Amino acid sequence: MQYLSNIFRLKYIQLIARILLGGIFIYASIDKIVFPRDFAKIVMNYGILPTKVAIYFSFLLPWIELFLGMFLIIGLFVRESALLLSSLLLVFMAAMIIKSINGGIQNCGCFSMSSQKFESIYLLLLRDVLLLGCGITVIFLYKKQSTSSLQIRINA
Repeated sequence: MQYLSNIFRLKYIQLIARILLGGIFIYASIDKIVFPRDFAKIVMNYGILPTKVAIYFSFLLPWIELFLGMFLIIGLFVRESALLLSSLLLVFMAAMIIKSINGGIQNCGCFSMSSQKFESIYLLLLRDVLLLGCGITVIFLYKKQSTSSLQIRINA
């Protein structure tokens, strides 16, 4: 009975992590999709990518975030989506660190394009580390179970 209790507890932990990570990325994508030029300016302001690549990246990235977030919530390609979003978080964290070393961040471009309010780089990194923790949780705890395999474990 304890085994089943642990399985259900882990199942709910990964479900909460999936919904949190997916929901955050869906929310983050909306403003970028609505205001693509503003987001493109923010991406170019990082100065990491060549201008053309930054423009294409800024128009493509919000849609990737939206679809991967939706996949996590509805349960499609869960591990793959969590892995890709976790990889994006690592890239975002590296970009913020590089930009903060080379002159500071005016707007990280994470959520609202119109907001000029800057948060501390430490708070931004802490938030991303927590989201990365959600991604890692999903990657390692998600198990796609068919009803027949669940029945076998219950009967065993």
